[in-house]
Amino acid sequence: MRVGTQITEKIIELYPEIKKFNLDVTAEFSDEKNEWIITLSKGKETLQTHIKTGDALKCIEGEKCVYFGNQLMGFIDAYCSGSDACKI
Repeated sequence: MRVGTQITEKIIELYPEIKKFNLDVTAEFSDEKNEWIITLSKGKETLQTHIKTGDALKCIEGEKCVYFGNQLMGFIDAYCSGSDACKI
């Protein structure tokens, strides 16, 4: 299994809000930045955040990705809370 797929699956597992709000999440490695680019999207709204390789591996091992969790909550607050964009 590819590391990007493992990261994506683990993030979805660790953060049930992704499924709850029907968000899309992808992980791609950036050679230029030497980090993983995590993209959250819902319709036209998109947020990209970066996870360092060491943190991504910790995430795969089951540790919460704290920085990513903060970004996810910010995305949900900005695009989902109080709007019909992320109806459950």
